[in-house]
Amino acid sequence: MESPNAPDNPKDIQKLVARQKSGFALDQAFYRDAQIYQHDLNHIFFEEWLLAGHVSELPNVGDFLRFEMAGESIIIVRSSADVVSALVNVCRHRGSRICLEERGNARRFICPYHAWTYNLDGTLERARLMENTFDPREWGLKTVACKVFHGLIYVSFSRNPPSFADAERELTPLIAPFDLAKTKIAHRASYPVAANWKLLVENYNECYHCTAAHPEFARSHSIHMTADRVEPLNEAMAARTLDCGMATDWLDKIADNRPPGSLDYAYDRYALFDGFDTGSEDGKPLAPLLGTVSGYDSGASDVYVGILNPMLVYCDHAVIYRFIPIDEERSTQEIIWLVHEDAEEGRDYNVDRLTWLWDVTTVADKRIIEKNQEGVNSRYYQPGPYAPMETYTQRFVDAYLRSIRVG
Repeated sequence: MESPNAPDNPKDIQKLVARQKSGFALDQAFYRDAQIYQHDLNHIFFEEWLLAGHVSELPNVGDFLRFEMAGESIIIVRSSADVVSALVNVCRHRGSRICLEERGNARRFICPYHAWTYNLDGTLERARLMENTFDPREWGLKTVACKVFHGLIYVSFSRNPPSFADAERELTPLIAPFDLAKTKIAHRASYPVAANWKLLVENYNECYHCTAAHPEFARSHSIHMTADRVEPLNEAMAARTLDCGMATDWLDKIADNRPPGSLDYAYDRYALFDGFDTGSEDGKPLAPLLGTVSGYDSGASDVYVGILNPMLVYCDHAVIYRFIPIDEERSTQEIIWLVHEDAEEGRDYNVDRLTWLWDVTTVADKRIIEKNQEGVNSRYYQPGPYAPMETYTQRFVDAYLRSIRVG
């Protein structure tokens, strides 16, 4: 069923963008219209940088993992000791998928259809029974942009992806103490959500709902409180943070705060409540300290690398979110937990304790987001005003509208 305000063509989409009232939730069509969903794919997901994995998944030459997004398939492979490549998983002969396994190790990639054989860097090694005039140098696998940033592997389908330069320069000194390149994936989980992808991102960006919906989170994290109440906690934390070798800088280069053509990024560290060293059920540490962090400051860092790849970094682990669109009213929320690369499960960390907070929080989020979608679908839905605690959701909406605006 289409929204009553569903657009008929891209010009209508731009009319919706132009009439969007600042400080208010989006029009119904943005959350349920099939054409806007395709527009989102083309102007957001196929233009932005997307988190595809972590270098710990590719320790050896030939190690690969398959990255899927909206019908596209990419082979992320360690093609040499120092290079991670992103190869389009489409044979240059007649288009078959080449790599069928989700992950593994290979010396080369062989198409299962007609056995065209590709090297790890995507160059065509062999094409059976082709004419003498055939030049294999012209028929290597296509590639997409790939960037390894502090151990995190990002890919972009764009021919001209946003520049990483400013984000790398400004974020590096802030996240360097955590040494995310020397972490590993301790666990990953996917949560299907019957809602448009934007509702997932909007929900992640605000804590106006946290007191009511997330009592487990609210008793340990101060971010759900008003600024006048949380500021004294942050001020008390700041000295501890510096003593432990971390930064307290506030950085916001999202929406209108960064140059056109560059990557959105942000950083902020805020206080946990007294008695909580990290994001655990009992406040006690969950894993060995990350990087060069020398102690617990009772804080957590919000980090954004693009509007689609937020992460929360504690002193002893990191939690990364991925928002994966399925269609206009279905999405997947994936969470990846990182711990120090030398941490051993069962000795240094327990997976159930490590994942408890963000699992219980995401299960609750799934419920409230799905009910949000049901309400948005109503003929009585009317965009309401954002509360002061929804500033970051407004920031996301501004960035979203800017990204889909054409002309």
